[in-house]
Amino acid sequence: MTEQHANSTSARPTAATIRELTPAEAATVPALWASAWGQVTLYPLEERVWRERLALHHQPDLLIGAFEADELVGVAYGRLPTAAWQPQDVGWVTLLAVAATRQGRGIGTRLLAELLARLRAAGATRFKLGSDANHLLPGPPQESSAALWLLARRAGARFTAAEHDLHIDLRRPLPPAPLAPGWRVRSDDPDGAMRFVARTFPGRWTHELEAYIAAGSTVLTIAREADTAAGDSAEAYGFCAVFQGEEAFLGPSLYWRSALTSDVGPVRVAGMGPLGVSGEVRGAGLGLAIVRAGAQWLQERGATDLLINWTTLTTFYGKLGARVWRTYQRTEGEL
Repeated sequence: MTEQHANSTSARPTAATIRELTPAEAATVPALWASAWGQVTLYPLEERVWRERLALHHQPDLLIGAFEADELVGVAYGRLPTAAWQPQDVGWVTLLAVAATRQGRGIGTRLLAELLARLRAAGATRFKLGSDANHLLPGPPQESSAALWLLARRAGARFTAAEHDLHIDLRRPLPPAPLAPGWRVRSDDPDGAMRFVARTFPGRWTHELEAYIAAGSTVLTIAREADTAAGDSAEAYGFCAVFQGEEAFLGPSLYWRSALTSDVGPVRVAGMGPLGVSGEVRGAGLGLAIVRAGAQWLQERGATDLLINWTTLTTFYGKLGARVWRTYQRTEGEL
């Protein structure tokens, strides 16, 4: 989601044609996204990630492009609610990009206006930039240009909470976060995790965790030692999803993994989230303990770096050495 500054002071209005993308044209969106960011590689959109988004959520009439002759020079991609747990009055702008050589000509303005009109015609009365299910972005990245923020304001958007992606260096020893006596962390009880999440966090997390487990992700649970007989499911009081990057589809924490590089050796990026602990046992250090257990589980399997996506809990994760890696601004408005 970006509209960077124009590269030329001779920018002029464009007569680009706006229409829906064909499947072949849709496949070229990652290259256009890369062009929109120019030399900046903070958000490299992997072709795999884009294919998976289309396979999971594609609504053809909400993927529109701007064309000059037969060249795709801009794209906007939207979403409408597809499940009962989603707010039924919201339409999402998942992606907005204009090729670097065409910026400053009003293409982004026209694309956003057309997409918002389509969302409105489908019944949406509010819009959000990012934050949709299996989102690419929680909101516009802070590195977005002034043009993007101005475009959002002109569309009637307001800016709310800042959200962060965090990074933990797994090459270093993890700080201690011991479990309280009588508790145990497990990695072999996905059924217990699903029951806990359905009971404690119904809605989005239940839907997404079910998909992550089906795709081969590992979910840690925290349970009382007395309830954790080997091989038996137990009552869980907390959960933590972790991703090694080899699952059938990538979790959101890994979408921008190829931007993470190191000058001290090979990089193997893992992801974490969502995670949560039952309110009845909060305050006993179980949340930090399960995060550390998840980080250690990934560390033992060769991960060098851990990314945690979409959180405001920087102080909490900072106890395990997490730093802010990316920042986004939640953005929404009325249609």
